Amino acid sequence: MTLTQEKRSVIQTIRRSFEFTLNILIGLLLAGMVIIVFSNVISRYFLNAAIAWSDEVSRFMLIWLVFLGAVIAYMRNDHLGLDILLKYLPPLASRLLVVLADLLVLFILVVMTQGGLNMTMDSFASGWVSAAVSMPYGFVYMVAPISTILMFLEGLLKLASDMGAAVRIKKGGK
Repeated sequence: MTLTQEKRSVIQTIRRSFEFTLNILIGLLLAGMVIIVFSNVISRYFLNAAIAWSDEVSRFMLIWLVFLGAVIAYMRNDHLGLDILLKYLPPLASRLLVVLADLLVLFILVVMTQGGLNMTMDSFASGWVSAAVSMPYGFVYMVAPISTILMFLEGLLKLASDMGAAVRIKKGGK
């Protein structure tokens, strides 16, 4: 095994471990949401009393679940994409277009990270707290920069892989 293959193997192992950890976290968030919402339904039905904080907490959990799920979808290439043009271009042009798309995604992720950081910091600075659980909204908004940073790191790996593929095609390989 060459040094490059060893690096790829280490990176793939880290990616798989990270994806597994994210899947566990998302599963826990989903299970927590189900338990909270189900408990509230039972409480309303049998006790005629709602759990005051259940809607708010389950909403916050859903926000985190969606953003972290977007990271998983990006890692697995499950986001929607139009690849019809790639099928009609020569292999090198196709790879170069993918590299350009990777660069565009990285730029957008930088903008989103900056916006998420600003929103989170502004929320903490304003002292804005949720009504039912008195939790600063900054903790809810914190998922935006966290998830975009994670996607940015994955985007760098994709960019390196796609650039490597373009170089191999240019040299005559696949």
